[in-house]
Amino acid sequence: MIDHTALLQIYRSQDTAAAFRCLVDAVSGAVPLHGAFFLNTGDGSVRNAWPDDAALTPDLLDTVLHVIRPEVFPLGSEFPFDASRFSDSHMLLLPVHRKDEKVGICVLIAEAGSFGEDLQGWAPLSEAIAEAEERCGRSAEMEATCDELRRRVEESEALHSLGLAVNRTLNKDEVLNLVARFSRNLLGAHYVTVNTGADGRIYMVASVGLRHAEDGGEDYHLARSIVEAERPMVVGGPTGALQVESFPFHAREGMKVGLGIPLTLFGDTFGSLIVGYRSDYAITPHDIRLALTLAGHAAVAISNARLHESVEQRSHDLEIAYAELNRATQAKERFFASINHELRNPLSAVIGYQTLVLDNTESEMPADARKYLRKANRAANTLRILVDDLLNLSKIAAGKIELNLRDCSVTDILEGALNTIMPAAEEKGIPLLVSGASDAPALRTDPDRVQQILVNLLSNAVKFTSEGEVRVEVATVADPQQTSEDGADSAGENDSPRPLWLEMR
Repeated sequence: MIDHTALLQIYRSQDTAAAFRCLVDAVSGAVPLHGAFFLNTGDGSVRNAWPDDAALTPDLLDTVLHVIRPEVFPLGSEFPFDASRFSDSHMLLLPVHRKDEKVGICVLIAEAGSFGEDLQGWAPLSEAIAEAEERCGRSAEMEATCDELRRRVEESEALHSLGLAVNRTLNKDEVLNLVARFSRNLLGAHYVTVNTGADGRIYMVASVGLRHAEDGGEDYHLARSIVEAERPMVVGGPTGALQVESFPFHAREGMKVGLGIPLTLFGDTFGSLIVGYRSDYAITPHDIRLALTLAGHAAVAISNARLHESVEQRSHDLEIAYAELNRATQAKERFFASINHELRNPLSAVIGYQTLVLDNTESEMPADARKYLRKANRAANTLRILVDDLLNLSKIAAGKIELNLRDCSVTDILEGALNTIMPAAEEKGIPLLVSGASDAPALRTDPDRVQQILVNLLSNAVKFTSEGEVRVEVATVADPQQTSEDGADSAGENDSPRPLWLEMR
């Protein structure tokens, strides 16, 4: 149906739109395509369409979204608008899954009869689309994660630079007390307080020069007014926008003139820096600019402390996630162990008894019964191969794959592989031809692994050969670093031979 090059182009697409374009090109080369659509199962919308102005009626969309397996059906009178747009056409519906969840439906519309009756030939196309969806999804998630990490790094670097401008410490209390002392000294003030909000109240978190420090827990009305104003404000004096008498705490401290600066970072105002003078003082623009700089250091210190709390919480969450991952890994190992014990061993017994019956009751068993038993035996062997592949994948992922190297015969390896594939080849009437095996030298390798590779190659050769033969050629190569080369190729109708090489070093 679709050649491997086209499938590979779909899989390697940079995004889902490019994958859809490759899909259209691939299918157009195989059948007279009239239209193509990709539907999101989540909201039922059409994500991609070809041609660009192509459309399907809501009734048809609702129908195809409920398909759970590949299907072909004609566009008939039940959908008159669609049938008139795509006359004498059939629709091929290919569900697309991601992580065992259906995420979309690929709808292909072509001339009636173009898709054939055997839809298995279209399965690789559905799988390629699913792989492209999966890869593009992972890429998008990774890019979003990288952007988030990049943003956090930039913020951390900015906070670190501002923190170093005050002092080389991450201790919030120490930094805020330094800010308070520097503010009093640089601005010539009598006292300074740093305030921040929590639980809907304003609290003093650092101070210097107070006479009534024991009153630090009360709600400071001046600090709240500065936070609400979100701008610098002068208190008292001839230019003050606020009067000292309105704020009892600062009146008790003897304030004559004061300056309030909001603590703002990234558009969020969460506290205030208050500078108090117990004598008349004319606050200048330079004082305000300097106070804003110092308030910025205080804001960074508070934000930095909150960031560290967030990191600690995140670390705690990661520890929990890591523990859950370990539990999941252990569960997976137990699962694979149970597969080996509960499935593979009984399956081997089933295959053994089937083979025994087939080998010893050839003349006694009715032809139909023998035919059905052979089919059951082939299915059991296929299931055993799948179970072995699953176990091998788990070993490879765990880095526990083992090779049993020993001297062995190429003929024995080929005979074992051919015996496994022979029933499927006989059912399709495809001859299996071998040449050069008797002249091949002995090998030192793992025969079981090599046989498994050959079974996979030959299985694909038989599967994708409709007419012709499957040939296995064995030859000794001149390269001294190579021991042998085995090749399997299939020739089907309108196909040139395609050698599949296995190199054993």
